[in-house]
Amino acid sequence: MSKVQAHLFLVAASMIYGCNFVISKLAMPQYITPYAFIFLRIIGAAVLFTLLHTFTVKEKIEDKKDYKRLFLAAVFGACVNQLLFFEGLAQTSPINASVIVVTSPVIVLTLSFIFLKEKVTPLKIIGISIGFIGAILMIGLNGIAFHSGSVKGDIMVLVNAILYSVYLVISKPLLAKYHPFTVMKWIFILAVPMVTAATWQDVIAVDWKAIPLPIWEAIAYVVICTSFLAYLFYAIAMRVLNASTASFYIYFQPLVATIVAIIVFDESLKTVQVMAAALIFTGVYLVSIKKKQKKSTN
Repeated sequence: MSKVQAHLFLVAASMIYGCNFVISKLAMPQYITPYAFIFLRIIGAAVLFTLLHTFTVKEKIEDKKDYKRLFLAAVFGACVNQLLFFEGLAQTSPINASVIVVTSPVIVLTLSFIFLKEKVTPLKIIGISIGFIGAILMIGLNGIAFHSGSVKGDIMVLVNAILYSVYLVISKPLLAKYHPFTVMKWIFILAVPMVTAATWQDVIAVDWKAIPLPIWEAIAYVVICTSFLAYLFYAIAMRVLNASTASFYIYFQPLVATIVAIIVFDESLKTVQVMAAALIFTGVYLVSIKKKQKKSTN
């Protein structure tokens, strides 16, 4: 797979995540609790990844020591971080959550430098900084007001962002060694017992028959697109790109949310939105351009 294709996979994943902030709020907490939602996400993704793996690569984990890293990836990327994110999102506003989540690229860059020994170049720092400014400008147009959400919810989303950053760093060596289908299958399978134990009381408390069809459609989007496709797209892209580059695409999420608002709610395009989008794309260019100059995997 080429690096251009890897970037396209990340764009697609960012589009999915950008819509997730709004779509998931349609179901929570009125029809389904955050923990019950997580149960559906993890179970659904585990089934989908197992089927995908079974009918394609059928690869085995050769080194038993890799199960430890897979388990940690499951904890940080598919279990605790998901529980915190959805619980936090239920207690705060989508705008607050999106502001907090865009701190992830900075966290990933730091962790990648410490644990994966990835080289931190001036261009990458500048690119991430410019992208961050663009993302904050885009979100700010919707009104950043942390008093509108719960402080507890905001903290949960922040911890989720940190744990997801750790997940990206942990999963990178696995994706360099095994096929993405294999890695994602085991991450979600290992997450199932933990998530079931943490969410079962909420699962049995939900009145499933009372959920209307439109809400089931929102739930299906989150399970199939956010839990399955977006995770898969990130895993595929990270076989070619490093963790810090992949994390940069989190900046596209507020951009996608803004585009959706313009289309769905017939909002007008503002000059500041164009400037913010330009900053985000400039950041992508600066983060990626050194690959051509130095022929690195970054």
